[in-house]
Amino acid sequence: MTKDYGVLLVDGPLSGITTRAIVTISKDNKVLYSELVTEIADEPNYQAALDSIK
Repeated sequence: MTKDYGVLLVDGPLSGITTRAIVTISKDNKVLYSELVTEIADEPNYQAALDSIK
């Protein structure tokens, strides 16, 4: 799954762990919101993800 979604870090000292990401998907499997955080110390915008499902 981590490779399928592109969240697995494959290089550097953090190789083998996943970066932070969030995806919301509708009942009909449409992606409503997705965010891949490039800086591992940062968190995704959880509020935007929640807003996408309201």
